[in-house]
Amino acid sequence: MEPRIVQVTPTEEYFSVTWQVGIRCNYDCMYCSPEWHDNSSKHHSLETLQEAWRQIYLKTQYLKLPYKVSFTGGELTTNRHFLPFVLWLRENYGDKLFKLLLTTNGSATFKYYNKMFDAIDNISFSVHSEHINEQKFFDMIVKLKQQISASKFIHVDIMNEAWNQDRIPLYIEFLANHGISYSMNEIDYKFQNRVYPIFQGKLNLEV
Repeated sequence: MEPRIVQVTPTEEYFSVTWQVGIRCNYDCMYCSPEWHDNSSKHHSLETLQEAWRQIYLKTQYLKLPYKVSFTGGELTTNRHFLPFVLWLRENYGDKLFKLLLTTNGSATFKYYNKMFDAIDNISFSVHSEHINEQKFFDMIVKLKQQISASKFIHVDIMNEAWNQDRIPLYIEFLANHGISYSMNEIDYKFQNRVYPIFQGKLNLEV
């Protein structure tokens, strides 16, 4: 008897939403296109974010699936309404959520991210060497990992910047030594807005 398809079942039984909440960003990386960042867009209010979620939920609740929501920007931590929003989302829809995920450039404080983990399950920190204080950035990652519960997850996404090849091995060694998940993010330079970095982060990481 010839094999035939009798049923197709999703491998992951949740409804996935990738939500670009806004493109306002406090960084200006040379390879980031205007589609992904600017320094002038108006931040969404708490009420606007809440209503946007209600519309998502209203139109998809018939699926009866938990929600996996991945928040991205821009840089969401620059919006003072974003943290209150995700705390509200967790409090009011917690039983409907599978996971909440956030991508950030790590420019907010330890206190902010520690509070963010009250709502968010996974945070991915992107390393942009044009802007960071290396030691401060990586020390914060380690401190957060030590504070969060085992059910939470931290990942570090290292931008494979052409001008920073000497430093990237130090980042990898540091993260590996501390048991922190990481990956390399290859850059498509066809979207760059200038030909060389105009900012210089503080290159002070000690492994």
